[in-house]
Amino acid sequence: MLKFQKISKNLLEVCFRKNIKIMTAESCTGGLLSANITQVAGSSSVFSYGFICYSNESKRKFLNVSDKTINSFGAVSYETVKQMLTGLCNQAKSKTLTIAISGVAGPSGSESKPVGLVFIGVKISSHETEVITEYNFGNLERNKIQQKSVHEALKMSLDILKNVKEFIL
Repeated sequence: MLKFQKISKNLLEVCFRKNIKIMTAESCTGGLLSANITQVAGSSSVFSYGFICYSNESKRKFLNVSDKTINSFGAVSYETVKQMLTGLCNQAKSKTLTIAISGVAGPSGSESKPVGLVFIGVKISSHETEVITEYNFGNLERNKIQQKSVHEALKMSLDILKNVKEFIL
């Protein structure tokens, strides 16, 4: 059983009630977010699909992240996650919660992109509200950074749904 069953179930219930689909784009979490969401029975009524865009090439190919953004800011950046969200929103066929994650899970990082640096973004395709947050989880074990990233992404998703509910009903 995966770790975040309760919060994943809660997210799916809210999306189901509001007729909102879910799409994900994950880098450093390698599909862990999607796995936690789809472990819940009935998730197929809400979860559309997810990308594991681990390489820069995949971010460009599937989400239209520009070379300029990756070259200027790096794959682990606010700007890249913003473009990942835009790429997901452009593919949405209906009202969709989009979630994007890019970070450094380790074991090695750099001075400017240390292990534990993660950017997480959430956006509802039919709404202008977008939240992108930078986290620095510290130099933890790889799987702990991935788990913390998934937990924060799920919390951010529930928060954005709560905060924009009056506009998207």
